[in-house]
Amino acid sequence: MPRLPRQTPPLQACCLLGCLLLGACDSRDEPTPPAAPAALGNPQQGLRLLAQFQCGACHQIPGVPAARSLVGPSLAHLAQQSYIAGQFPNQPEVLVRWIVDPPAMQPATLMPAMGVSEQQAHDMAAYLYSLP
Repeated sequence: MPRLPRQTPPLQACCLLGCLLLGACDSRDEPTPPAAPAALGNPQQGLRLLAQFQCGACHQIPGVPAARSLVGPSLAHLAQQSYIAGQFPNQPEVLVRWIVDPPAMQPATLMPAMGVSEQQAHDMAAYLYSLP
């Protein structure tokens, strides 16, 4: 059987392919880390609001009295999670939108819109992101 001549790809094509592969290795699907709590709102006010809106009726939230329910996810380590509601990037403005109107973002969610204002949501997010 005759041998086919061996061809080497041009140097430019090899360099381009290498750059593309390296670029693909660097692309991440990781959300930006949350902002510092003070940049969001008032964490102490957020703690008060989480109790006022009875968020502990569905969630475990450190520091909120009687917030020990397991209906919704624990919010104890929210700052370390990559996603909110399992699908949205854990970023401050996304969390604020979620707190204000969860059904607008995920119509099938069990979490209701509780009438939280945007400022109140900023304060709540500041508290949640301040948790260790």
